[in-house]
Amino acid sequence: MNAIAKESPFSNRAVWLYAVAFVFYATNHMLIIALPFFSQSLGAGRSEIGMIMGAYMFVSMFLRPLAGAVVDRYGSKKIFMVALILNALVLTSYTLENLWAFAFMRALQGAILAFFSMTIHLIIMDLLTDKMRGQGLSLLSLSSMVPYTFVPALVLYMKDEVSMTSMLLIFAGLGFCNILMGTRLYRDMDVNLAKKSEDTGDGSQDVKEKRFAKALFVPSMIMLLASIVFSVAPTFLPLYLESRGLGSAPLYFLTETAVLIVIRFFGRKYIPSTGTFPKWLIAALIVCFTLSPLLLSWSLSTPVLILSAICNGLALSLLYPTLMTYISFVVPEENRGYSIGWFIAAADFGTSSGAFFMGWIADALSYQAMLGAAVIVGMATFILALLYRSQKAVVK
Repeated sequence: MNAIAKESPFSNRAVWLYAVAFVFYATNHMLIIALPFFSQSLGAGRSEIGMIMGAYMFVSMFLRPLAGAVVDRYGSKKIFMVALILNALVLTSYTLENLWAFAFMRALQGAILAFFSMTIHLIIMDLLTDKMRGQGLSLLSLSSMVPYTFVPALVLYMKDEVSMTSMLLIFAGLGFCNILMGTRLYRDMDVNLAKKSEDTGDGSQDVKEKRFAKALFVPSMIMLLASIVFSVAPTFLPLYLESRGLGSAPLYFLTETAVLIVIRFFGRKYIPSTGTFPKWLIAALIVCFTLSPLLLSWSLSTPVLILSAICNGLALSLLYPTLMTYISFVVPEENRGYSIGWFIAAADFGTSSGAFFMGWIADALSYQAMLGAAVIVGMATFILALLYRSQKAVVK
């Protein structure tokens, strides 16, 4: 492998991987916006639309650990291309324009997401040196997040300009373009991105399993609890502001997104990439996302709303790549995909369960009580992070 390419998070192969991730997540998010309209035009009711759309993340969340184990066994290189090919075929299958087909393809796409997200994380880890791993993971997260900033407006514009069939064909075309992009990256990958070794022979199996579980559990719990708090703003803030006669939700989300993009790009250099748990950085980020609902519970004035968005954006930008980087160092390499699968599944579960439980609190009590509950979850996360004792990085 080229030494310079391996050192830089902006090497040709790394940038190409960011581009493939960008197109993959862009097409998936286009469907998130467009599919409810298409389903409704085919006669689907609200509950049917909810089932079709919910199948995507539900299947993905439960398959992530399995996907990680499969990638550990067969190698990220092969699974990467299989995921891209299946994704293009699924995007093409939406042109059947049938509700049953929509539901099945959405579930299948969730399974593909579980495998694809696993491979790109492992590939960027293998392309870069340990020192640059945190930066690479941050930029990879950024490339998957950027489509969420412009895709909704683009799809809503296209919806009124082209037919359903034409738009679905555009999505399918993007899927096949991504195969071509992925093929170029596939050819440049080293053989070490293939199958990992089954056993390092380092220590007894029981000791390794206990260490593996301890290294993974607390960071995953931190991400799960953080995701519960993160779920509050996108799910309930517009409704809360509307109930108070305010229409400032767009200002909040624009501010949060701007902070997220800027910090995830320029702050990537400050993500520790040494295998040591960055306790005080994690604690500071937890304080940020705990302050966000606390500020909203105090006041909804414009300055406070902007400050709340900045706090949430800061936490969102760095918490996920920081914890992901740490986990990648402290779990055995032969279990790295499986570990990342559980970590991402914990984040997904926190987001979905958070929306449910916070909604229940808002209905049973009030939005103020919901924000108070989010603050309590944040405080519990802060205590958990402070009590956690760092695991030693795995020696290769």
